[in-house]
Amino acid sequence: MLDRPRAGYDAKGLDLGGFRLFPRLSVSETYDDNIFADESNTQDDLITSTAASLRLQSEWSRHDLRVLGQVRNQVFLDNGDQDRTEYVVRPRLRLDLAERNELVATAEQSRRVVGRDDPEDDGGDDEPTEFDRYFAELRYTHRFNRVFIGSEVSVRRDDYISSGDADRDRIQYRFGLPSGYELSAITDLKFEPFYRVRDFDDLDDDGDNRDSQAVGATLGFDTEVTRLFHVGLDVGFIANDFEDPDFDDSLDLIVDGDATWYVTALTTVKGRLAREDIASNQPGSSSRTRTTVGGEVQHELQHNILVNAQARYVQDDFRETDRIDDRAIFGIGGEYLINRYVSLAADYQFEQRWSDEEDRDFTRNLVTLGLRTRF
Repeated sequence: MLDRPRAGYDAKGLDLGGFRLFPRLSVSETYDDNIFADESNTQDDLITSTAASLRLQSEWSRHDLRVLGQVRNQVFLDNGDQDRTEYVVRPRLRLDLAERNELVATAEQSRRVVGRDDPEDDGGDDEPTEFDRYFAELRYTHRFNRVFIGSEVSVRRDDYISSGDADRDRIQYRFGLPSGYELSAITDLKFEPFYRVRDFDDLDDDGDNRDSQAVGATLGFDTEVTRLFHVGLDVGFIANDFEDPDFDDSLDLIVDGDATWYVTALTTVKGRLAREDIASNQPGSSSRTRTTVGGEVQHELQHNILVNAQARYVQDDFRETDRIDDRAIFGIGGEYLINRYVSLAADYQFEQRWSDEEDRDFTRNLVTLGLRTRF
């Protein structure tokens, strides 16, 4: 609902002849009452964020090329050593081949910062943990009648900046064979077996090798239950085989689902369910299983006044240890579209974590006011 077209308020972009460029710029001020997400060392601060993005989109009759570039700089008023700059460059090319076949190539190069509320953050008031991500994916889909088959290959490299995090550097390869059947014009059935390899550069602090190979498969569907209710769900398994004998091989459930309900012309409800296998840097743990359940309500008070509320529950279960982290996140926000080019935004977020590990609990409140521009 928040992304639907709004006459008189949508950015037109800049016409470049065959392409259209959409620039955006925003400046915001955030009050964070626990910037280190710590149970005892609760320090508050004001954070000034400046963000800019450029989205280049082709306007060809066939094929599609999109390039996204984003950068965000955050400056802390009283804790200058926590200042950070993140960026991402992500091109995506889709080639429409003969007879409904397509080839999609995606790449990414980004500088990221591990959030203080992330279970992998080491805590304390040290400088933020930064890493570079390199990603490439190639996907081919062949369709005949109602059947579609394809192949997908991706590679991702995470390279941490500080030498103390060298044991977190890793590369991941994934190979998949997605296929499916168009049961009707509004329903697709899908099946995908896959193979994944994780290769860490170094042993962890305990001298353990977290390298692994995994096989798995998902079965799912995408459908419109009604014209106003869309749902997609993939359910499957993943079997991990770890190189180190200290880590037990595992068989785990994986889930990826979302739903959208257009309650009225002004109100939309969205739901999200996911269960995934994630690499871990915690000593003694081979990986972790993250379960996420969440929902969001979006409402249009007026044509140019938009509000939303969301809630999420996230659980991180670390293998080979007794540690389980539970997080609850609640947020409300709104945006006032002054005109096509300028809007004002306000957000509030509350977050709380409970952990089986000592000194990992915290509560956190963030209030943000911002100015957004677009062309």
